[in-house]
Amino acid sequence: MPRTDLTTAILRSIQQGATYGYQIHRALADAGQEIRLNHLYPVLKRMEEEGLVVANETPGERGPKRHEYAITAKGRDHLDDVLSDAIAMVRLAYLEYLASDRTTMERALDILAKFIPHAKIHGRTALVVPPGYLGEINFRWFLSQLFDVVQGDIFLVRPQGTFDIEEPRLTLLDGGESYVPLRDNYVDQSVLVWVPRPRQWSRPIEEATRIIRPPGLLAIILPDALLARDPTRPFEVGAFIEGVRVRRSGGRVTEVPLEKVTAVIQERFHHVEVESVPELSFHLLVAWGKKRTAET
Repeated sequence: MPRTDLTTAILRSIQQGATYGYQIHRALADAGQEIRLNHLYPVLKRMEEEGLVVANETPGERGPKRHEYAITAKGRDHLDDVLSDAIAMVRLAYLEYLASDRTTMERALDILAKFIPHAKIHGRTALVVPPGYLGEINFRWFLSQLFDVVQGDIFLVRPQGTFDIEEPRLTLLDGGESYVPLRDNYVDQSVLVWVPRPRQWSRPIEEATRIIRPPGLLAIILPDALLARDPTRPFEVGAFIEGVRVRRSGGRVTEVPLEKVTAVIQERFHHVEVESVPELSFHLLVAWGKKRTAET
């Protein structure tokens, strides 16, 4: 068994309650991973030296003292990295499937088409995207659809150097969710892929609204994993996978109540609609009719 796989298997055994050497050995055997007991202890010693586990001596039930093993913060980080890598592979395969699944893509297009009458397709459009989404197959699909629908100029706001594409109507701008380098009332519609942060979580909404010329349209794509969850309902697998990916993409994130987000948008726009897109594990919030009070 490769060293990294054995390390991961041992950490998982300890995480699931096997704290003594013989318990870990039994847990590994139950999982179909064979290793001799006299070979296991040197591996545990190496993991202790690497800071993945800590060993404490405890009295034996009938004999000499024995070592009880516990996972350290570094060990938990190792398991988190393994989980993230596994999720990334599953998620990529799923996104590739969705991109080729006509039913899912047509549903997404139907939702977009519903709000096109409120947009100014020959006007200017701003697209604000965090770095974790820029290289993904569904983002590139969305961008291609946007080029087909919107006939005017498009401004893509992203962290410096994180995305490059040659398209005459597309202008790349260095910025982010909390800083959009466009002047007030400059675009006709704005699309925000929103990852809420703990402090000033509404700041990206304010920035996306600021640059919109009335009446204008604002579309917000919010991952389901970042919506405050109803504790009486189970966490869906798709939202869980998305949540792990978002939280590992850099920076702290927070969960927000959908009602609170809607209320913030309603303060700035006359009309707000919310669409759930469970196939893609996000909610779409669309607002149009920017209020004059939102300009101040």
